[in-house]
Amino acid sequence: MDQAQRNLYVLWLGVFCTSSSFSLVMPFLPRFIGELGVTENLYTWSGIIFAVTFLSSSIMSPIWGNLADRYGRKPMLVRAGIALGVIYYLMSFVTSHWQLLWLRVLNGALSGFNPSAIALVATNTPEDRVGRYLAIIQTGIATGTIMGPLLGGTLAELVGIRWTMRVAGTLDLLAVLLVVLVVKEKIIGLGKARTSVIADIRLAVSNRRLAALMVSALLIQASLQSLQPILSNFVPTLAQEGWVTAITHLLFGAGEATDFVVGLIFALPAIATVLTAARWAQVGERIGFARLLSLGLVVAGLLVLPQSLVRTVGWLMLLRFVFGMATAAVQPSVNSALAEVVHPSFRGRAYGINNSAMNLGSVVGPSLGGWVADTLGPRAVFVVTGVTMMAAAAWVQRMLVNRSPDEPLVGTPEEEMAHT
Repeated sequence: MDQAQRNLYVLWLGVFCTSSSFSLVMPFLPRFIGELGVTENLYTWSGIIFAVTFLSSSIMSPIWGNLADRYGRKPMLVRAGIALGVIYYLMSFVTSHWQLLWLRVLNGALSGFNPSAIALVATNTPEDRVGRYLAIIQTGIATGTIMGPLLGGTLAELVGIRWTMRVAGTLDLLAVLLVVLVVKEKIIGLGKARTSVIADIRLAVSNRRLAALMVSALLIQASLQSLQPILSNFVPTLAQEGWVTAITHLLFGAGEATDFVVGLIFALPAIATVLTAARWAQVGERIGFARLLSLGLVVAGLLVLPQSLVRTVGWLMLLRFVFGMATAAVQPSVNSALAEVVHPSFRGRAYGINNSAMNLGSVVGPSLGGWVADTLGPRAVFVVTGVTMMAAAAWVQRMLVNRSPDEPLVGTPEEEMAHT
């Protein structure tokens, strides 16, 4: 086993832990905000508190990406993991939604474990394996996203949301320990990445392909995150089929076990991602990741629309799972397409800027979703989400699919000098 494989396996476990910690808590955030005393405009407040993390992260991500290209991605992994672990512990002691809001701001500003892991794999893997390894890393993120809501729902039922946050913090610190002990990094162009963040952003947005990927990432993330503020309060309004009630009664005894059901519904798209991401990666290698991205967005958009009509939990579960099969083609395709068009020495900064675009999408999506839910009702959010995903597909088709394969890589040392 070479070092690239060791890095892959350990970083898979690391992103699994950090993704689990995130999804342990996030599906139940609206319920926690309600417990803190917020009764008016709950959907809107849930959207704001969820989104503010991504706003601060979008500001800081290019800075962390620039530092990663100068000093390495491994130090960024350690920094982010420790910061997130401490913040989750602090969140478990808040007594008002304002305290929670400011901790969520810090959460975003100091985050960056998963983007740094993706950048490390992209820069420390032989080129013929990069697309495949990035898809595998995405399955680690998706698996953590599966286990987080399932474990979080169970813990929330048994010990409450505050102790669930403490478990989340412990998982982040475990990820740091794995990275410190095993991961090794060869920094390409050590110490040579001396451009400013402004120069990096100028270079990224001046290139047609890279700018198109950034806009795509923003629209995709806005679509995927728009449902976050509504699901935990939308699911209890649906009828439960007999088999769903039987399972929850078997696990938890009498009662609705709403937190567990919500966690399961959040987990289903990620389960589908784990089952299908590797196959999608093979398809992307054959037809091109930009074309696969466009296809996945169209199908995912079409599958969101009927979720606005569901009346029972079982139908929502089925549609969420099939929706996850389509979105499994989306995010790995963004990462792989970016690796295809960006020079290795610029990838840390490119992934940092791309992460900023994703985070801006995570600001727009939940904020808009919460406002639409309060104004037009929760079901309208599914319609807005489906339309946005299909608009993103049209953008990708126009800007990326028909590009020439002979175009030079973005961010070569010569191009960087021209933009400095």
